[in-house]
Amino acid sequence: MTTILLLLVLAAGIAVLVGYARHDRFAGPSSVVHLRDDLGPVEDRLHLVPRA
Repeated sequence: MTTILLLLVLAAGIAVLVGYARHDRFAGPSSVVHLRDDLGPVEDRLHLVPRA
């Protein structure tokens, strides 16, 4: 019985640790999406060019 409980706690701990490690705070700046096209950053032109 103790072994089963220990395995369940260990599996839950591993699941929490993996979920924490896969969070975006470890991904760095490459996880942020900046809209760009052939003319450059879209954010800079949104007020100049109407987008539908």
